[in-house]
Amino acid sequence: MRNGPRSERRKAIAGVTVRHRDDSLAAALLFCGWLASRLGWEPGTLSQSRGGWSGHAHTRRQDIKLTLMPVEMNPPGLAGVTIELASGQAMSLDRAPGGLRAMRRERDGTERAWTVMGASRGEGGILGEGVRQALLRDPTYRPALKSAEAMVA
Repeated sequence: MRNGPRSERRKAIAGVTVRHRDDSLAAALLFCGWLASRLGWEPGTLSQSRGGWSGHAHTRRQDIKLTLMPVEMNPPGLAGVTIELASGQAMSLDRAPGGLRAMRRERDGTERAWTVMGASRGEGGILGEGVRQALLRDPTYRPALKSAEAMVA
């Protein structure tokens, strides 16, 4: 497969879904803000929809659908993230007993799932706390926060 504008579009991120505990919307917003600031996306305003928040971030070539979805879970923070590509491929990481549950969907719809043992020990807030700690020590924290604020303006 040769590289070029068409192959780049197929690899482009088309959507991001962030699953979070209902009272952890700020963590989900900050995660999306961090992605937007790191990948050069212009954040759009999110609006409340059935069961969550949704909207778009914008690039020169396309819009990226953003969905923040509350889920039932014990510890606060993020439950998982799904990144979808324009090609139809997707990759998800979710908290699960015994580790982090990974799922990959191919363009033809075939799915593979596995557990990354020990990646998440199920401790309260471990995934969200890890993201928060990474952002606090990262010079991108302020740009991520600014992008997240733009989403709820």
